[in-house]
Amino acid sequence: MVRNGGFNVPVSNFFIRRILDRIRLLNQYDEDDIDMMRYSLQAILWEIEKLIIIFVLFSLIGRHDYFLITLMALISIRVIAGGYHSKTAIKCLLVTLFGFFLAIVVLPLINLNTLQITILTGFCLWVTFLAAPMRTIEKEAIQNKDKDGQKRIYVLIITSIWLAFVFTFKTHAYAYPVLWVIVLQNAQLLFEYLRRKKLNHPLES
Repeated sequence: MVRNGGFNVPVSNFFIRRILDRIRLLNQYDEDDIDMMRYSLQAILWEIEKLIIIFVLFSLIGRHDYFLITLMALISIRVIAGGYHSKTAIKCLLVTLFGFFLAIVVLPLINLNTLQITILTGFCLWVTFLAAPMRTIEKEAIQNKDKDGQKRIYVLIITSIWLAFVFTFKTHAYAYPVLWVIVLQNAQLLFEYLRRKKLNHPLES
């Protein structure tokens, strides 16, 4: 659900330009360093801006609390597991918004029995074991992968804790949204895993 490049976000760009202008005045960094700073600032500020936009939209329909709990579940898993990355900021916003809308509003309307929840849980854990951690293609070639096994164990544990919450409190209003946001995250992770295999991008060292 998180983007990878293609930033055209007026508010973020307004602050980024001014921050970089201040850094240039120091005369301590060349343009390559400033480009790296720009990328980092774009990544951080756009994520913040995107989440504020989505929070406001869910607040308008009275579901801000659902958004916050599902966001907590998603971030705790995705920051380690990785997944699909959109190529433009606007596409990232739309994909992320659509995912949260499905998880919070649409999919919880489906009544699930214990067997179906178990199957969805098994799917999530299987995909996590198969594909996590999934970096952006740019980071794939430069990051050390020695700790990938450890990261996979971490994300399996975190995912299991959230799914245990779903099993324990199946009748709680937050249970289904949490379940579905985890299912959608793993569906995207599987999609990206298969896409990279098709494109012959290396997934493991």
